[in-house]
Amino acid sequence: MKRCKGTILLLCLLLLTACGMGGSKTVVEEKGTDDGAGGGGTLTVPLTNFDTLNPLLTQNRSYFQLSHLLFDRLFEYEGSGRLVPSLAEHVETSDEGRRVSVTLRKGIYWQDGTPITTKDVAATFLAVKHAPAESPYSRLFHRTPGIGAGTDLDTVAKAVIFDDRNIDFEFNQSYGNYPELLSFPILPAHIYSEEAMLDAENFDVVGSGPFLLKKWEKNKKIYLEKNPNYYGKLPYIDGIVGLILSDNKAIQQAYDAGQIDLFVVDDYTWDRYKSDEKSAVEPYETQRVEVLSMNTQDPLLSDPHLRRALDLAINKERIIDSLYLSQGTMANFFVNPKLSAGTFAKEESYLSVDGAMDMLNKAGYKDVDGDGFREGKNGEALNLTILTNGVNHRLKTEAQLVSEDLKKIGIRSRVKDAVDMQAVSEEGQKKTEPEADQFARALQSGNYQLAVVGMDFSAVVNLSSVLSSGGIGGMNISRYSNPAMDEALKKLAHAQEEGERKEATDAVYKIFRDDVPYIPLVFKQNVLVTGPRVKGRMRPNAFNVFNGIDDVTLAGKDRAKNSEK
Repeated sequence: MKRCKGTILLLCLLLLTACGMGGSKTVVEEKGTDDGAGGGGTLTVPLTNFDTLNPLLTQNRSYFQLSHLLFDRLFEYEGSGRLVPSLAEHVETSDEGRRVSVTLRKGIYWQDGTPITTKDVAATFLAVKHAPAESPYSRLFHRTPGIGAGTDLDTVAKAVIFDDRNIDFEFNQSYGNYPELLSFPILPAHIYSEEAMLDAENFDVVGSGPFLLKKWEKNKKIYLEKNPNYYGKLPYIDGIVGLILSDNKAIQQAYDAGQIDLFVVDDYTWDRYKSDEKSAVEPYETQRVEVLSMNTQDPLLSDPHLRRALDLAINKERIIDSLYLSQGTMANFFVNPKLSAGTFAKEESYLSVDGAMDMLNKAGYKDVDGDGFREGKNGEALNLTILTNGVNHRLKTEAQLVSEDLKKIGIRSRVKDAVDMQAVSEEGQKKTEPEADQFARALQSGNYQLAVVGMDFSAVVNLSSVLSSGGIGGMNISRYSNPAMDEALKKLAHAQEEGERKEATDAVYKIFRDDVPYIPLVFKQNVLVTGPRVKGRMRPNAFNVFNGIDDVTLAGKDRAKNSEK
């Protein structure tokens, strides 16, 4: 790995701190808490195996979360999941939103005592633009409306330095998600060349966050220690040990055995911890929404009257109560109202079996032969198929509940696993293909009518990816196309001010409610489970599960079983 001249790289990717730093700095006094737990001790957390310490390149979700403790960013996720200024002290947009001017905070240092300046920000931004296409921040750019895959990012934006604290980002057009595009972890330009910033194998960690990297035992553990010179609120705990485990099942077993102090449950097996006196649970909202996708190019489902009636008939509360232990958030759009930062607040339910039946009657869908099920407008059979990925039992059950709701309004439907749609070779033999791949292929090709699908969105939801005519064949699995929607999406993509984004989002939502290409069902909630040693309440969110760790203390100052002696 190449190093910048006259510098020595340390080791690993999770250090965002400043050691042995000169100059004045605010001293943060550690204070005890009312529960009697003092400061100190080591918190043990789970990770899954990761192969790089480089925060610009990692695709491991657990390390991505941990890296928030090691690297500072211009914008960070607060408790609600909203992006707010972090290292950025002041942010201002101009030139109709194409210019974003940022002023850095004063008195922030790297762990070697060097001040953080706009040179570091600009150099990291350049590395992000030149990162491989599969890197998380490159994908974020290319999924932004108006940029698209394959775009040369040097033509999209550039950084212009004015002095050590002031920097402008000049974009080729206004982007409503600019805080997300500028939320990358900042690396020290005096340590790393651009080549080093994009090195996956030999990345040495130098950071400025609340914790420093002490040691990494590949495939085993990672050790962090408190950064005594951190500019923000100093954590109470002395360090963190990340125990690397094989999968979620192993993580849960490790928690039950007392080997780790906390873990995240992203399914609904966490209910037993709710009644466990030794554990505390902290639910938090996510941007994962489960939807009933409707192929709008299917002859039957091309009629918006039928799609609206299906929407009215589905009992979302029953789905949440039955499958989510009443811990999901009802969805009526792709934007979680609890994470929208005020730009979207529609939470009303649209369940109305009578309304659905009345709409079908008026549209000409009637039971002609008296068998209890409706026929099409011309008397043809009205039989719908709900496709599922049979590997996901919860989604399959969700599809069955939807089918039962449709029966109540006289719509015949059946649930079908993707494995039944196995691809056939030229010789007429069925190809062996994982069911998840078959499911994805059916959605992409439009070889389905209805499908229950889970969709993950970033903090700033890219509605164009699922609703624009140009997105057909990508995330727009409903194959939906409407010029009025395309125009509304363009306005939303360029909207930056909160009031402007709210107005643009409401316009998109209105068209969405009229056309109903998808029926959003529920937003998932994840749960942070903490053990008896952890005192204080963390404020996790989907993008930073360690948010609020500065308020946590440990019972006594004993170290966890697997911490380094």
